[in-house]
Amino acid sequence: MTFSPPERGPAVTMNGRDRSDGQTGLDPAHGGPLPQATLIELVGRLINDVSDLADRQIDLAKQEIGEAKDDAFRAVKRIAIGAGIAAVVGLLLIIWAWTAFIWFFNWLFGHIAFPTPLGTQSLAWFGWLLGLVVPAVFGFIAYRFIRRGISDAMAIWPPLPRTRDTLKEDLEWVQHLRTPNAR
Repeated sequence: MTFSPPERGPAVTMNGRDRSDGQTGLDPAHGGPLPQATLIELVGRLINDVSDLADRQIDLAKQEIGEAKDDAFRAVKRIAIGAGIAAVVGLLLIIWAWTAFIWFFNWLFGHIAFPTPLGTQSLAWFGWLLGLVVPAVFGFIAYRFIRRGISDAMAIWPPLPRTRDTLKEDLEWVQHLRTPNAR
């Protein structure tokens, strides 16, 4: 996108070239060539230019904030999806994994027994192992969603890069004007 200053009404335009009474013409601060301007005219020109520059910077900042807002909404959406998955995993862990899932595999592996020197051993505990592994896998998936959302949100920072760049350019321009060799 390119920056364009906002449209102003007919009574007020850039650099004060239109008067509030509807008549056009140069105001005293903008009349005549620069070398022939009086100190008051130069101060008036400076005030008008600084005011216009501030208006443009504010408009650019507003535009960049609007663009950054969309990126922030996308990042929050990713975080919300990850948090929703994590909530479902928690519910799944309590209701499904710790009851039906574990019970089924404990029952299934309970039928498998093998002899040991201490006696016959059953694999009925294997359901507990699966009951921990499956929620861990889903938890990892939720973590990936949340981590991606956080990295998207952090990519937005620092905000307003174009505004900062133009402010640096404006500062360099003012510093250049203040040096005696630049005149």
